[in-house]
Amino acid sequence: MALIVHGGAWAIPDDQVAAHVAGCEAARAAGWQRLQAGGSALDAVEAAVRVMEDDPIFDAGTGSVLTSTGTVELDAALMDGRTLRYGSVAGLRRIRNPITLARHVLTGPATMLVGPGAEEFAAAVGMPFCANEDLIVERERQLWLEWKAQGAPPPPPASGHDTVGAIALDRAGNLVAANSTGGTPFKLPGRVGDTPLIGCGLYATPAGAAVCTGWGESITRVALARRVVELLEDGIGPQEAAEVGIRLLGELVPEGRGGVIVLTPDGTVGLAWNTPRMAYAYINGRGEVRSGV
Repeated sequence: MALIVHGGAWAIPDDQVAAHVAGCEAARAAGWQRLQAGGSALDAVEAAVRVMEDDPIFDAGTGSVLTSTGTVELDAALMDGRTLRYGSVAGLRRIRNPITLARHVLTGPATMLVGPGAEEFAAAVGMPFCANEDLIVERERQLWLEWKAQGAPPPPPASGHDTVGAIALDRAGNLVAANSTGGTPFKLPGRVGDTPLIGCGLYATPAGAAVCTGWGESITRVALARRVVELLEDGIGPQEAAEVGIRLLGELVPEGRGGVIVLTPDGTVGLAWNTPRMAYAYINGRGEVRSGV
């Protein structure tokens, strides 16, 4: 068994580092508890990501960045490495834990649902709703007000908070990748980045899994997650695959910024980023426990 999580790749401020690491460690603990209890990799990543969605320090669920109109819109996805099945959701405004809705979508009949249709499906499967205002924290409200007071200038591509994600390896040897995000600060309503796009924000096969974080538009342009998993399929180790993937991101899209976490069926992890920091925590197949930025 093994588990790795990330809490976003960006310029995490010094005064937020401890909270980001603690949040990743809490997510790791929740996912690991599921694995130790005999749960599936799917159970573990859902549990880990829900912890980060509920932690207001992260740009996922409660605490997400605001759109240009001052609302929250959420995206999430999961992919099962054994079956290649996936569930993806985008543009959610009234769902506190998008990762759980993505898991419902994974069971079919659809594979990706967006906006009102996704929320209608959420009602059909019995998920609770919240007010959009319940997802907004004062930190993000103040940032939005400051941005509006400055005349709403276009934000730099890789600014602000970012995605959270997890990959788990269970006792049966299956890998599952998952992620969740509120997107980029002051994005246009309806904007969708790499997070819910299979092959871009995440990908999983029997050979390994990758979950990305960073400026979504650049990650999508190079289909980063699929590129990294292809390197694993070619026999390259997870750490080298992560580093090559991030190097390619910067070479193919010079302004491309992001990070990636990787896990293989033997429980070996890989992680790399070209942003100032990326929060992470993991327990690998040898039982080594690490966290940091």
